[in-house]
Amino acid sequence: MDISYRRLYFRNSSTFIFSFVNFSFISLLKNCNHKGLGIYYLSSGFIFGISGTLISVLMRIELYSSGNRIISPENQNFYNVSITLHGLLMIFFLVMPGLFGGFGNYFVVIFQGSPEVVYPRVNNFSILTLSLSYLFLILSLLL
Repeated sequence: MDISYRRLYFRNSSTFIFSFVNFSFISLLKNCNHKGLGIYYLSSGFIFGISGTLISVLMRIELYSSGNRIISPENQNFYNVSITLHGLLMIFFLVMPGLFGGFGNYFVVIFQGSPEVVYPRVNNFSILTLSLSYLFLILSLLL
């Protein structure tokens, strides 16, 4: 390997990490690389964490203003559902995919020295079902 190849592809660590992932829906359907799926898990956990944080901010603003209501008094069920949704998002859509899905897929395979995870297609299917379950969870807030 000559030095120009190293400069081209390994300029910094972010170029090396994100060279495994092409962020498109078609590549998500086809990708079975453990590093690519680990990056997908981490990025989806980050997006889900942002939505959970926004729901937390909504609850804090509602509790901060005692006289002024953001959520109307007729729709207090929305506040109860948002508390439950915040908990579900933070545990099952931020912590679990981020730690076990993201770091587990990316690093455990490297630490073991194996070339790939045992069932890469099942791993790919699990991240697709994660996105679908997030969609259904957000729809439960709106309906």
